[in-house]
Amino acid sequence: MALNSFKFMFFLAAVVLVYYLVPKRFQWAVLLVASYGFYLSSGLDNVAYIIFTTLFTFFSSHWMQKIRDKQNDKIKALGDEITKEQRMSMKKEASNKIKRIQVLTVLVNLSVLAYFKYLNFFIGGFNTVFSIFEWDVSIPLINIIAPLGLSYYTFNSIGYLIDVGRGKLKAEPHLGKFALFVSFFPSIVQGPLNRYGDAGLQLQQEHEFDYNNVKYGAQLILWGLFKKMVIADRIAVIPATIFSASFEDYTGSHILFAVICYSFQIYGDFSGGTDITRGAAQMMGINLPTNFERPFFATSMADFWRRWHMSLGAWMREYVFYPVMLCKPVASLSKKMRKKYGTYAGKLVPSVAAPMVVFFLIGIWHGLSKQYITNGIYNALLISGSVALTPVYEKLIKTLRVNTEAFSFRIFQILRTTVLLFISRVIVRAPSLSEAGRMLKAMFTDIDPFFFLGTDGRIYELGLDKIDMSLLIVAIGVLTFISVLQENGMKIRETLSKQNIMFRWGVIIALIVAIVVFGTYGPAYDAKSFIYGGF
Repeated sequence: MALNSFKFMFFLAAVVLVYYLVPKRFQWAVLLVASYGFYLSSGLDNVAYIIFTTLFTFFSSHWMQKIRDKQNDKIKALGDEITKEQRMSMKKEASNKIKRIQVLTVLVNLSVLAYFKYLNFFIGGFNTVFSIFEWDVSIPLINIIAPLGLSYYTFNSIGYLIDVGRGKLKAEPHLGKFALFVSFFPSIVQGPLNRYGDAGLQLQQEHEFDYNNVKYGAQLILWGLFKKMVIADRIAVIPATIFSASFEDYTGSHILFAVICYSFQIYGDFSGGTDITRGAAQMMGINLPTNFERPFFATSMADFWRRWHMSLGAWMREYVFYPVMLCKPVASLSKKMRKKYGTYAGKLVPSVAAPMVVFFLIGIWHGLSKQYITNGIYNALLISGSVALTPVYEKLIKTLRVNTEAFSFRIFQILRTTVLLFISRVIVRAPSLSEAGRMLKAMFTDIDPFFFLGTDGRIYELGLDKIDMSLLIVAIGVLTFISVLQENGMKIRETLSKQNIMFRWGVIIALIVAIVVFGTYGPAYDAKSFIYGGF
């Protein structure tokens, strides 16, 4: 049941209606039934895996909670008789037990994820080794399809488990309510990643009907559909055409155009999907975290990653970045570097190690391929290198007397970041890593400005005619205009609600017409699945 289908819209409308009609104490149950109904629409086989993750995580968290409660009861029973050393010893013993359970549960959950995402990669690796040694052995690849939302519900479950293990949360006593947190239907396909202490508790709360929630949620869904169906699905044919061919078939201008189109495609697809998700949740009074904040206005790659897939970034910071920065090996190396080379060198160690680990993991999360891993390392080097070279940048800016508050300097920062981002996009989207290198070279050395003007007609030979291209330019112009307003602090939906009724409904009707005519029924329409649904 695709999020941009009429079937999903009817399903959502029915769920919202029942949600507000039933007694409030049963609202969570309505969402649980709806979530499993939505999940069943993707196939009966998939349900077994989400049930396994739910049960295994639920009972493991209770096991950890029981150990912590037992330890606290013992300390409380001893009262003033307990010494500081005894208290520390008891806490350490309980902590070690909890960590063992935590590590086991995390590894089991990650093993399920790895089985679906990486099994054929390892089979291919074994077959390569067999062929090198000329052994007459070949393991057949397995036709395996990952369950719907596997990465999202696995990461949500692991985050919950770690929070319980750290003592930040108490284990949820109700299995059904925990199952709802894992399976909540709007966010299971596209995210965002949710924290139990936020979204999980909201799902359990009773919600009064609020017209503004329903109105703002519906408007956000429309905006998401516009980005997905009018921009992303329409523009997708261009990068698909150019990146599927050998680089010799096209000039650097073609490749640059494909990269620009792909950047809009993936943003429209992914951010559009999460807008639909967040809008659907808001209609029921549930506020999911923002996942995108106008990433094309980023002034550095670090800023870009703070604006792009923000819930994954927050998850990585909490459960990977800071633990790596504070772990004993990194702290020990940092101390040695500080003694030998000074304070600056010591500070660099965690600043380099943590991004390298985070972006390597993000790379392999997308897929075990040279391109994804290379892209992860590329981003890690940019971010850690930026930290390492901060004193050099500051000295250079001071020497050249650059006004960093000027608008022109921000434009320079955005353009610089865009170029670095385009390199990243070529790395992951090219047919191979070697092709990516050749495409990048052509992109920087073989540019014809007249190609982009369309005077010779070559730009219209890539899947979109003049009408489609014009519609696309207008749609991207609308997206850019709205993004500029948001970047300057305007809250679009709230501002729209304060306008006269004719203007308000004119905007809404225009958006609906654009989606229905130029998206769903437009000339280049293809009912594509969401790109990040595959992860």
